[in-house]
Parts: sequence; C-alpha cells; structure tokens
Amino acid sequence: MSLLSPNTLLMCFASLGAGFFDAIVGGGGLIQIPALLLLFPQFAPATVLGTNKLIAISGTTMAAWQYTRGGHVQWRRLYLPIVAAFVGSALGARLATYLSSAVMRPLVVVMLVAVWLYTWRRRSLGVTAHQPATAKHPVRVLSLIALICGVYDGFFGPGTGSFMMFGMTALLGMDFLSATAHTKVLNCTTNLAALITFGWQGHVQWLFAVPFLLANVLGGWLGSRLAMRQGSPFIRRFFLWAVAAILARLVWDMWR
Repeated sequence: MSLLSPNTLLMCFASLGAGFFDAIVGGGGLIQIPALLLLFPQFAPATVLGTNKLIAISGTTMAAWQYTRGGHVQWRRLYLPIVAAFVGSALGARLATYLSSAVMRPLVVVMLVAVWLYTWRRRSLGVTAHQPATAKHPVRVLSLIALICGVYDGFFGPGTGSFMMFGMTALLGMDFLSATAHTKVLNCTTNLAALITFGWQGHVQWLFAVPFLLANVLGGWLGSRLAMRQGSPFIRRFFLWAVAAILARLVWDMWR
C-alpha cells in the first residue's frame, strides 16, 4: 500500500473527520466503516470492523486524554463503570455470533427518535448540570449505563456514544461537556474489548492502519479541543445533528 495512493489519502481524510466527529458526540464509525468498505473492498467485513476498532480507539484515547487534562473526567466515579463497559462489550460481541445485528435496526431507530425528540424539547438538558433523583447513586447508575451501552456496542454499535451521553445527561444530570468526557473514557474501554476479540481472531490489519490511526488521533485532538472551548451549548447542537445523521444512516440501511 502506497502512502501517497488516492485511496490512502482519502481514507486519511475520512479517519480525520471520524476522529473529530467522534471526539465531540461519538458516531465516528458512521464515517470510517463505509470508507474502509468502499476504498479497500479486498478486506473481509470482519477485518474492516476489527481494523476500524484499532483506528477508532486511537482517536478516542487522545480525546479522553485531552478531556482528562482539561479536568472534565472524575476518575473516582469510573473504576466500576469501566469494568462494566468492558464486560458488556465482550458479552455483546459474543451475542453477535448468535443473532443477526439486523434485528436491532428498527428498535434502535425508535430509540434514537425518542432520544432526539426528548433532547430537542428539553432545551435545558445538558446545557447546565443538575441533580435528578437518580444522581444520588452516580457510580451505580453510570455502571448500568456503561453495561447496557457496552453490550449494545459489542453487538451492533451505531450511536453508542450518543446513548451514553444521553444517559449521563438525563439520569445523572451532567452537562454535555462532562458527559462527552466520561463517554470517551468508557468508549475506549468498549473499543478495547472489541479490538482484543477481533485481534485474537486475526481480523486486524495492524500495519495497514498506522496512517489512518494517526489521522484519527489528530481528529480526536481537534474535536476535543473545540468541544472544550465551545462548551455544552455547542455540544448539544452538535449532538442533535449527530443523532439525526445516525438515524438517516440506519434508515438508509434498512431501506436498502
């Protein structure tokens, strides 16, 4: 593979955009996976998914590091949720070997529509932090969110970051900036569980992915810095656009 080939350059731009998008609201796989499938059709679907996880975890780790440096991650809350996210993702990947992910699409579409409408109608949601009743047990609630979203990420995937962010803002009263920061840490965990699974099965193109993961890291750095500079109101608007894009993609897949 030539580093200057048109397909390589296009994939680098796609990975940069995916890292940027994912660092703010998640959903980078909606850009990266179709690009890998289109530009490198010689790879089996499992190899595309495994290689995508290697690229994605790089940008997500950069974003998580940036948010940590900015003081937006409360690590004392995350030890148990990290374990829950890892276990959930592993269980979801296992479940995917028995069930077709296609059965999830109609349900996920309905859930995303509900998330979008709820966030759009509640204009204060996630703009400022508040304390709902469920926030009295933040570690337990966050662990439950991590477990459920981890299972979903391992089994299907699209919109995982959006579901995590919505759960943290609605159930824990976090603002969108804090929810994004904690989502990136948990996303690293779910990506790691999936990457280990795919790597163990030989479905990761390690050297092939190097230029793309570097581009994804740059995108994650740029996206996280923009999110921290612009704050929760900007992330809320970006979130609504991102959920709409995920919905459009899922509906398109179902229609095809």
